[in-house]
Amino acid sequence: MNQPELVTYLELNQRYGYGYQGRIVMKGILESVIDSEPFTLDEAYGGCVAAIEHINKECGYNYIPREVILITEEAIDANKRNDFATARIAQDIEKGHGELVVPMSENPDIWRTLVDGKQEDMLSTRGAVLLVGAAVREDPKNTKAKAIMMKYCEYLALRGYGKSANSIFAELAQKDKDSAINWIKATFGKYIDDQTDLARYMFGQI
Repeated sequence: MNQPELVTYLELNQRYGYGYQGRIVMKGILESVIDSEPFTLDEAYGGCVAAIEHINKECGYNYIPREVILITEEAIDANKRNDFATARIAQDIEKGHGELVVPMSENPDIWRTLVDGKQEDMLSTRGAVLLVGAAVREDPKNTKAKAIMMKYCEYLALRGYGKSANSIFAELAQKDKDSAINWIKATFGKYIDDQTDLARYMFGQI
């Protein structure tokens, strides 16, 4: 089904000067702001999800909320001292520098260990992301790998990357092998603080 481009922004609430508002933009059709109170991040996100689901029901569209919602840097900076979820996201962002936080030589993405007397290969979370990214490049029709990689892009979008998950996925898809590997390593170093949380988000509901 052809459906218009839709992006939803979690922004600094302009009416109150703090908290969040939701701005739903359907290109060329509508722009709606939800700002009746200075919402927390979770409240604003939930409100936007409800609005998107209403649009889907009324118009017969199939927008996936996590793929079209992003958080603005202005809102993160303004709310990080008073909103727990925002503070966590800001911490994730501020700890990274666009480079690997931990060098590969100290914490490899794949290593061997003994399990019940047998040598087994173990993957770090970053290693798993790299492998899934490689699987998508090698076989664009691999729907399971694409779905998992989209979850990584959703995770980046929720942590202040500045684009929707679909746009991040498209950005990655345009890169060659070496550039894609470097991009995953750089984004992992900059935006991922809790690898267990990421693993649960990407692989917990396959």
